[in-house]
Amino acid sequence: MPAISVIVPIYKAEKYLTRCVESILNQSFADLEVILVDDGSPDNCPRICDAYAKVDKRVRVIHKDNAGVSSARNKGIDASEGKYIAFVDSDDWLEPNMYSEMMNTAVEYDCDLVLCDCVKDYPDRSEVYTHHIRQGFYDYDHLLKEYYPHLLMMENVEYPATISNWLCLWRRDLARGNLFGDHLNYVESVRFSEDLLFGAQLMSRANSFYYMKGQAYYHYCMNEDSVTHSFDSAKWKNYKLLYEEAEQYFLRIKVYDFRKQLDLMLLFFVYNYLSDLRSGSCRMNYIDRFEAAKEVMNDREVQKMMNRLSVLGLKISLRQKLLTAIYANPLGLRAMMAITK
Repeated sequence: MPAISVIVPIYKAEKYLTRCVESILNQSFADLEVILVDDGSPDNCPRICDAYAKVDKRVRVIHKDNAGVSSARNKGIDASEGKYIAFVDSDDWLEPNMYSEMMNTAVEYDCDLVLCDCVKDYPDRSEVYTHHIRQGFYDYDHLLKEYYPHLLMMENVEYPATISNWLCLWRRDLARGNLFGDHLNYVESVRFSEDLLFGAQLMSRANSFYYMKGQAYYHYCMNEDSVTHSFDSAKWKNYKLLYEEAEQYFLRIKVYDFRKQLDLMLLFFVYNYLSDLRSGSCRMNYIDRFEAAKEVMNDREVQKMMNRLSVLGLKISLRQKLLTAIYANPLGLRAMMAITK
């Protein structure tokens, strides 16, 4: 049984795939298996995957019909045999000592989940990205007191640390095995921010955690053509589904009340979608923008969330508070949808 199963979901990535796979196979920590999940990629990726499997016995390839990254990751988890699991996106790459450093930490502290930092690689520059939580070891009591208050959403209405699923090294038993009596999967019908729910669920099952703050071993390619950076009119339905899945899961947890964080999550989705409507990538005319925005603000769950939250008391900028007040006013909303970023 390998120590680590590294799962790589692959779709239309032939430009980057060799760099990605080489950076995994050339890790100083060699006790790993690499599961390449070809998600029905129409380019040369399937042949590249098969070629690696022929020359390195640590590589396994799964060919499947295209169903999205969540489906590909689920297939990889099902096929995995390692004690720990890690994900790598096919257009990204790793520093050669990433898994040796993370495994050393996992073994030393007997951790369920270890998180490092990353370098965001833009076309013209690179920046180290770090999370606004303290570094070091968290036992279960520390998780309850320090991490659970922002497990689903940071207090400033931003993504939590585990949104970066590919920066996590986690025990396979958190998602597969007999510890919880069920299988934890990505929700395959969710196409945007699927990492948010899965990462938060993983952390809710962990008894110990270590954050390697400032140790940036993962290189994240900032691809402006990715699904994350493009407008999709179905995104609001996706966000609602993600919110409903999170609500169903986290309101069952008895050791902590996640109601406010669920509200912050929904508010975050409102901000994101209305911002997308105002962006240059949205090709809707003014009337359609306004109708789509009005549908969001008239949503029953959104209205209940707005009534429960005191926006003025949130840890967000004054600009964001003013923007929220404008969104909540029909005349203000109409005016904002007439303005693109």
